[in-house]
Amino acid sequence: MSREPEGARVDLHLHSTASDGTEAPASVVRRAADAGLAGVALADHDTVGGLEEAAREASRLGLRFLAGSELSANEPGRSVHLLAYGFDPEDEGLRAYLEGYREERVRRAREIVRRLRELGVDLPYEEVERRAVGGNPTRAHIGRALVEEGLVKDERTAFGRYLSRGRPAFVEKRPSPPADVIARAHAAGGVVLVAHPGREHSMEDIERWLGEGLDGVEVLHPSHDEAMRARLGALVRDRGLLAGGGSDWHGRGDMHEAVPGSQDVPLTWMDAIEERSGTSRVSTRD
Repeated sequence: MSREPEGARVDLHLHSTASDGTEAPASVVRRAADAGLAGVALADHDTVGGLEEAAREASRLGLRFLAGSELSANEPGRSVHLLAYGFDPEDEGLRAYLEGYREERVRRAREIVRRLRELGVDLPYEEVERRAVGGNPTRAHIGRALVEEGLVKDERTAFGRYLSRGRPAFVEKRPSPPADVIARAHAAGGVVLVAHPGREHSMEDIERWLGEGLDGVEVLHPSHDEAMRARLGALVRDRGLLAGGGSDWHGRGDMHEAVPGSQDVPLTWMDAIEERSGTSRVSTRD
């Protein structure tokens, strides 16, 4: 169990340049430390690429660190984001799965750029790749490129006009059922919580995914109002589920407008995730 002071807080949902954040993994951890947090989980999209750097910085600063990744699943007509925690980042099956997802993200980003070009929006793919800084290219990178190239005024416009589901440049991800993603994370020793469920999923959806092995839900998220937080909190208590939460911070210009530590997530939630998962530590080899 934790030896930190009672009332210590953490942030279990942060992004870095390993996926679509704007700050390096070590910088993200320093932001968490500056916010007075006791622990942190980096949860970049479909990658473990930033975990070692983040874990090393957390160790240097005396913060607890939990391996995380926000894994992409989908069902017909919608995306489902699943937060995996406490897995072994070196698990070969997980790494092979994530490499396949990287290839899929490149394919998707190239197709989005092609569709933009057909719409008369001349955005070179190289500009997207440059902003991805060697990580997985995402719609966020495309949105930033559109803004920085002067093709739209801001990221909200980029998504509202071109990149959101139902917009003309949107491209669906490959089929990736939640049950398959949950099973992959479990095989690597992790646990899985559905991310920001109040934003787009019903309680019936959550119940179905629980039947497929889901371990818990993200209770505290900037998009959740007090009523949704109360409903999700009651579900966690009634069903003995894991609870998670965090700012979902992506860095400068984040559309969520929430900063690290803003969601008041108790360290005890991080303790529970670590206790239930098989592997919670990340190597910080030199």
